[in-house]
Amino acid sequence: MSIAILDPDKSIVDILTDLIGDMGESPCPFTNKDKFLGSIDPKSHNIAVISDDYTDVIEGTKQVYPNIEIVAIGFGDATACLNIGATHYLKKPFMANDIRQIISALLTSPKKQDHPDKGTFITADQSMKRILEIIHKVAPTQAPVFIQGESGTGKEIIARYIHKHSKRNAGPYVGINLAAIPDTLLESELFGFEKGAFTGAYATRLGKFELAGGGTILLDEITEVSLGLQAKLLRVLQEKQIDRVGSSSPISVDFRVIATTNRAIEDEIRDGRFRNDLYFRLNVIPIKVPPLRARKNDIIPLAMHFITKIALREQIGEKILTQGAKDTLTEYSWPGNVRELENAVERAMILTDGDQLSAENIMLGMDMNTAPEKTASVGTTIHEMERGLILSTLDHVDGNRTKAATLLGISIRTLRNKLNEYTEKGQFSDALSVKTSNGLPYNAS
Repeated sequence: MSIAILDPDKSIVDILTDLIGDMGESPCPFTNKDKFLGSIDPKSHNIAVISDDYTDVIEGTKQVYPNIEIVAIGFGDATACLNIGATHYLKKPFMANDIRQIISALLTSPKKQDHPDKGTFITADQSMKRILEIIHKVAPTQAPVFIQGESGTGKEIIARYIHKHSKRNAGPYVGINLAAIPDTLLESELFGFEKGAFTGAYATRLGKFELAGGGTILLDEITEVSLGLQAKLLRVLQEKQIDRVGSSSPISVDFRVIATTNRAIEDEIRDGRFRNDLYFRLNVIPIKVPPLRARKNDIIPLAMHFITKIALREQIGEKILTQGAKDTLTEYSWPGNVRELENAVERAMILTDGDQLSAENIMLGMDMNTAPEKTASVGTTIHEMERGLILSTLDHVDGNRTKAATLLGISIRTLRNKLNEYTEKGQFSDALSVKTSNGLPYNAS
């Protein structure tokens, strides 16, 4: 096994190469990200040191090869790199001993178990057990799977579970959220592009289908794709060939496809927003995931699973659910499904002292940071309610933006933008008492 290095500065790459070699390890240096992407392989590399000039490479490498530990280096935002998959972040210029200690720790630490959500299927509900039976029959085959269900029901968990139990589990699992990428960029993301195909295409780039070669590709929220791109997807699924943007010849690809949607597919087809022939190509094995409110027997087992997961991640003691807390969880309607349940458990774990979680510790829905007597009065604007929620959450976590963003269910960038907006409008006076984790006054910028 060797340690891959990617940095645009050759002098940095040379220094890291010598340093890693002096440690008795095998360095694999790159200054070109496309050469790096063409060579990176978990069978050859267990650690990758990547410059934050290539956040797309950090995110893509961790998504495709979750077992490769990534050390990000640079002058940028450490939190951003950690959020997209880096295990450690070192700000340049760093001491040689710092990188040595991190690499030594990664090399000597026991092999991490899979992330609790990656390949784990927690259920006590009969309808979900029937789905699990179908999955076990389907997983070893090459058949396309089409998963339908509301947002937050666990469609992506099912997709990962199918891949893990398939004959392709040694290959990559590549997921792409089709709703999160503008349609103008989606074709190049899926199929890749050739050098010079358009302004800014300085090097050939592999698309998601090629990255999924020998493995599984998840087309998440497939109903968000335009009709034009649907036609191209149909051809790829039929012929197992892709055309990179700017290429004149097709490339054969070997993949298994899993698609998901949170929409009523029958309505999409009837209204002409989704191609009938693409639906039949994808819908070989249909799986309809019921919402959490329809499988109440899963609520407590899932909550206990999340308690264990969060306790391990945050290095805190596990907590016990009181009967009152269990009743509160099972009686709630869970419009956000399993994702909302995990958020509720995480809030309770972080904000509750002691070793028990009671009904009072379970904050649900719009009540999560607002006591009944502080309910917004008539005339309060949505903007004011949002601002109050953000500032009170920051206050709860002593100004820690990472924890606040997690509790609020938004990204660090969104939180930062909101705070900057309040500062520019002179609406940040209420937060002057909020402190950062190091005890200093919070600065929105």
